[in-house]
Amino acid sequence: MSNSLAIATVTEALRLLIANSVALDVPFAVDVAAIKPPAQPPAQPTVTVFLYQVTPNGTLRNRDTPTRTGDGTLLTRPAAALDLHYLVSFYGDERELVAQRLLGSVVRTLHELPTLPKELIDEAVASPFLVGSDLAAAPQRVRFTPSQMDVDDASKLWSMLFQTPYALSLTYQGTAVFIEGRQEPMAGKPVLRRTVRAIPTRQPLIDRLLSRPAGSPPGTEPVEGPVPAGHELVARGTGLRADRVSARVGGRELPLDADKVRDDQAVIRVPDDLPPGVHPVQLLHAVNLGIPATPHWGLESNAATFARRPGITGPIGVEGRAGDDEVSAVLVLDLDMPLRADQRVLLLLDEKQPPPGRRAAGYQFRAPFPLGERPDPKRLRIAIARVRPVAYLVRVQVDGVPSTLTFSDEGTFDGPAVDLGETR
Repeated sequence: MSNSLAIATVTEALRLLIANSVALDVPFAVDVAAIKPPAQPPAQPTVTVFLYQVTPNGTLRNRDTPTRTGDGTLLTRPAAALDLHYLVSFYGDERELVAQRLLGSVVRTLHELPTLPKELIDEAVASPFLVGSDLAAAPQRVRFTPSQMDVDDASKLWSMLFQTPYALSLTYQGTAVFIEGRQEPMAGKPVLRRTVRAIPTRQPLIDRLLSRPAGSPPGTEPVEGPVPAGHELVARGTGLRADRVSARVGGRELPLDADKVRDDQAVIRVPDDLPPGVHPVQLLHAVNLGIPATPHWGLESNAATFARRPGITGPIGVEGRAGDDEVSAVLVLDLDMPLRADQRVLLLLDEKQPPPGRRAAGYQFRAPFPLGERPDPKRLRIAIARVRPVAYLVRVQVDGVPSTLTFSDEGTFDGPAVDLGETR
């Protein structure tokens, strides 16, 4: 990490590195200057070091994130990670190939010594205009690598240098320079006691979600399919057991008793007031940490889903029945679980005993959306219109999950049902 003089210090150190290199490789004096390539080629052998572009380092630019807490307190000093792009140009007598000899010296030096030595940085900082630079104390050294530049890129670069003729040149990238902010981060609070706890963990994984009647004996085998009221969930998978396990069901967190959780199975109670529909389920593992020990959530399982199936309870009421050949009325249904006001409800009517030779009549009616305020969240009133006056099997579908029908001893559906052909 360095202050605002870091970029200028890198440029001066690079200039010194090149100057020391060419002094050993050529028998004549060479002027090495950190300037833009001149509009008039110099008469004496010259090397120019020109910083033509500065870009954010894509890999390191967010290494210091986050720098502040939610209330704005500074945690770490912000640092901008930058890459420096240099154009190194060479001038000299073309008949003696001076420019090419200088180029070879620079290539050899930067390939052999691509990282700026601390001694050169200290020498650069001795310049009066760089007093106060702390680049030499930075833990990461700036490394130079040659940049690949084709004819088109070179043409664009030199076209930006107005009225400057092209000279034999190289481009190098210096990676990376960190420039720190001025503000000091808030010092940490004193630590009274340190506790370290190492716990082997394994990501819990739910493979299947089954259900069975709540309070079933341990040997009762759960089944697949929609989950009716009065059933508990049985999650099966791997790595389910932990010191403390909770289930997140439909956005609610439900602690699980230790005797209900095994490594391959967890029994989850479904809240009685959970509405019908499709709900996600996750298992959460907690670890007790700190003094006093408090639970911290450590691992979450994958999200599995189950369908909570509504059921129709009691007789179905009929209000305002009218018509001889066709019936228009309001059906009153009581469910075994409450409904939210924002749920979509569909009433399904299927003729119970159609006469031979005639196709069974079937109707569907949608409840108003939203359902609105209701004194009893388990009661529904749905209007029907122009229905054949016969007996119907009745189902209600909530958010895509339909209620079930009961069977007679003969193996046919027999309820819930409503007879719209009864004498008024």
